[in-house]
Amino acid sequence: MASTFFKLKSLCVRGYKNIKEIAINFEEKNGITVLIGKNGCGKSNILEAVSSIFAGLYKDRFHKPIFDYTINYELNGNDIEISYTKFKYVFRVGTTFYTKTAFHKESKHFLPKNVIACYSGESQRLWDNYYWPYYKEYISNIKKSEIIPELPMLYINRHNLSISLLTLFIFDFETYTDIKEFCCDKLNIKEIKNISFRYNVKKIREWKDNSVLQMIKQLNKVEDFSVLSADKVTLSLFELKKRMSYMREQEFFKTLYAATMPEKDKIITDISYDIILNNGASVYIDDLSEGEKKSLLITTILEVLANENSILLFDEPDSHVHISRKAELKELFDKYTNRENIVTTHSPTLAVKFDGHIEGLGLDEKGNTIIIDNEKAKLVSAITDGMWNTLEQNMFLASNKPMTLLVEGKTDKIHIEEAYKHLRTYYPHLDFDIFSMNSSEHIREVLIGMSCSEIKWEKQFVGIFDNDSAGIKDIGSGFEKEKTEEKIKHVKYKDGVPSTSFYAFLLPKPSGYTDKDFTIENCYDASKYEEAFSTALDDKKGYFVGLSIDTIADDLKNKSKIILANNAKSFAASDFEGFRPIFELLDKIRELRK
Repeated sequence: MASTFFKLKSLCVRGYKNIKEIAINFEEKNGITVLIGKNGCGKSNILEAVSSIFAGLYKDRFHKPIFDYTINYELNGNDIEISYTKFKYVFRVGTTFYTKTAFHKESKHFLPKNVIACYSGESQRLWDNYYWPYYKEYISNIKKSEIIPELPMLYINRHNLSISLLTLFIFDFETYTDIKEFCCDKLNIKEIKNISFRYNVKKIREWKDNSVLQMIKQLNKVEDFSVLSADKVTLSLFELKKRMSYMREQEFFKTLYAATMPEKDKIITDISYDIILNNGASVYIDDLSEGEKKSLLITTILEVLANENSILLFDEPDSHVHISRKAELKELFDKYTNRENIVTTHSPTLAVKFDGHIEGLGLDEKGNTIIIDNEKAKLVSAITDGMWNTLEQNMFLASNKPMTLLVEGKTDKIHIEEAYKHLRTYYPHLDFDIFSMNSSEHIREVLIGMSCSEIKWEKQFVGIFDNDSAGIKDIGSGFEKEKTEEKIKHVKYKDGVPSTSFYAFLLPKPSGYTDKDFTIENCYDASKYEEAFSTALDDKKGYFVGLSIDTIADDLKNKSKIILANNAKSFAASDFEGFRPIFELLDKIRELRK
């Protein structure tokens, strides 16, 4: 029997906001695609694009996308592809091409049941542009019908928290043990009591008899609204379940959803109840943590509102969630493997849990959204060997600068960035990102590992090694001197052909410097490091007891490096003159690319 699951295969979007053209392959993601990247890289724009696509497909009189796209998915055993170019559609189902009219006649077979968006931000753009027109019609239809109509574009946010928790408690916990575990163990809720519904009597008189009014009749146990003596009813959970037994949980949610939004059309103006925690404390819905609220909405969507023919869009569901609870979100999604989910995040903690489901996003040099090359991502993951988390790897690959610098420590990065702020007028053509590698050995491994692959890199990578025994040793293997500049080395390439993308050099020692080792701190006048060391020593005094001389020396060295890096942020331009040789070498490497 053919599968009825909705499964995304691919999506290509062209010309939407900062998306010039991107293509996403969903087939190997097994129903969960996690878009990861730093803020501003276009993650939310993809969710908007998907919303726009289906808002236009369900009823194009409500919405017409302003961009071109091609989407391919499987539904009811059919391979379906829809192309939209310059406001014209091409529909293919299997090998058959359909007209627009013929396609929509079979829309229940060719389109997913619904698109459900869960958005946690303050912006109303997603709601206003793609979901509100459908909700407006939904309200209009529900006033005229006893049967709740379908709502293909469903928008869920914090305004739906109260009805979400109430709906979960409507379930029979003896049968739905997973929901009981979520409510009682994850949310730490023992029971809910004193459930009150307040309704607008004037609105009741304006509406014709319908499913919302039927609910209010059942809540009050009346057949005629004229006998209502109050605009509020309060029930126990047991009595509520008894009075609502005529409808399923999904109908219960959808009816309350229709009755409580938007503000001007509300029939039920308020729902309140006491939440009794396992420790006996009584709280309200707003007292739940942000993590609990996010998990509540996600559970309601996955368990109550969606089915295997839904497409679910979650915009940063882990934002403001404590790091210890991010892993629970992955467990939640894993319980519903027959849903098609697209999730955005910039959290490495969450992303690392979704290994195999990640689609990294970045920006090119013009600020356009790009997809991180999967082969490059695999290579960088392998050669960094756990040194970076998923987000750090993606940031490295998504860098849109023509040059990437690899330095040994985090303070090296700070010193070079601060120096360039003051010296950039002398080197106006330099443009680079900097990544800390934690050791000279890691710099060497990454440069050589990247250069040995078949992948073509359209930029320069430069390793800056400390001029000490470790740096000299690591730059001495796998690198050759550049003919035009003795201090610059390039990575050896296959068959002895020099690389044009991978370079390295030791921190250049100034004339008159006599010590064997030279690190980034030596680029300053010695008084700057002396001042930092003196501060570190003053802070350490009184804490020598029980520590070895070596431990004390290491602590002082590390602390003085951090103090110097912090002090550097307030240094004058003249204090960075010692960094000029670094930027001169980088400028020469830049010229080698031409």
